Amino acid sequence: MPHSCSRTARLGLLLACASLGGCITIQALPNPVREVFTFGFSTATEMQAMAEKERQASERRLAPYPQLCIEWNERVTVPDFLRVVEDGLRRRGVASQVYAPGTLPAGCVVLSYAASRAWEQDFAYMSYATLALRKDGNVLAKVVYEPRRLGFDKWASTEAKLIFLLDQLLFSGGPRDVR
Repeated sequence: MPHSCSRTARLGLLLACASLGGCITIQALPNPVREVFTFGFSTATEMQAMAEKERQASERRLAPYPQLCIEWNERVTVPDFLRVVEDGLRRRGVASQVYAPGTLPAGCVVLSYAASRAWEQDFAYMSYATLALRKDGNVLAKVVYEPRRLGFDKWASTEAKLIFLLDQLLFSGGPRDVR
């Protein structure tokens, strides 16, 4: 026996239930509805990143490190990862140079990184990232990106995922004397 509710009514009921709080299982939603939820949350993440870039540009808050040596990681397959990191550092007044492993200058503050991507429906997205600052073998700071609990941000750009992590990496714990 067919449902007596129209598709629009069912969607309205679903959205009303979702606004009540508690849990909603996205996997049980019809595919178009799940895509709307995912698109909406990804767009919100992108907008947050754009606002953060504007805030960073207007604030001119400089990082406590004038220069970082980035240790190249050939295993990272996220195409724009290193460009996004270097652009973010540049916005914070940090010069950077990429070095092959084992060729880092002595006394340099080293940024090491790892990242992986996953595939879904023929589309790739960054699924994990870690950034760490070290000097003379000591870890100064470390941050990790993992998708949010429901994974709505997985389709956001690499930049949207990393922009806040770079601030955490550079500014957590207050200024440090690393020179």
